[in-house]
Amino acid sequence: MAKLSKDLEAGNLHPRESLVIAGTLGALNAEVITSCDGCATVALDLRGTFSMTVEVAGTVDGTNWVVIPVRPQTGGAYVAAVVGTTSGVWMASCAGFDKVRARCTAYTSGGSTATLMASNAMFDDFAKNGGVTSVTGTAVGASGAAVTLTLAAPGAGLRHYITYLSINRYAAAVLTASATPVTITTTNIPTSLAFTIPADAAALGTLDRWREDFAYPIMVTAQNTATTIVAPVTTGVIWRITAGYYLAP
Repeated sequence: MAKLSKDLEAGNLHPRESLVIAGTLGALNAEVITSCDGCATVALDLRGTFSMTVEVAGTVDGTNWVVIPVRPQTGGAYVAAVVGTTSGVWMASCAGFDKVRARCTAYTSGGSTATLMASNAMFDDFAKNGGVTSVTGTAVGASGAAVTLTLAAPGAGLRHYITYLSINRYAAAVLTASATPVTITTTNIPTSLAFTIPADAAALGTLDRWREDFAYPIMVTAQNTATTIVAPVTTGVIWRITAGYYLAP
């Protein structure tokens, strides 16, 4: 098993083998299940000719299952489920679960040999720890129009981790100074995070740039929920909002 067992007489720790199970996913709700008590990492290998959706989930009590988002072994963004026709290997952390399963949640055709392996090897999760910005989003408006950048809901078990925000204020007309600053608002970011943008005078064609790089990415509040950054109606201003982020549990 994917645990360490202790030799009580000698006091040594001995590594135990990983847990591996294979089966065929060729129909709706077909599944393979492996025990993973004490394991840290689970890998799913799919082979064959198929068109289906495969979801990985874990259980603590043997009855209630929760989605475990996985990412390709070759690197890339997390997904809530493996969708399509591509063979490959996907990995995730399974620490804390008693069992893990791979289940066909939508079926079109064919069949896949699915192999699950639970291991006590540590999960190398560079993306989840903020090492990369794998996704960007941007939105731009018209003069005098509000602009909303919406980061779409990422799927079950996933949330946005925001690595940077960039807000550009372009003067599409001569701007006069105001005593009231412009406030950029957000949703699904802790404490409804807001930013203050200058409301100073600006000549036609002037571009004012604001950018924040977060040394520790901002984890949004809720999983599988859209996140928004909103610039209000501002006379004579064209807004552009850009965000960098990655997806992880």
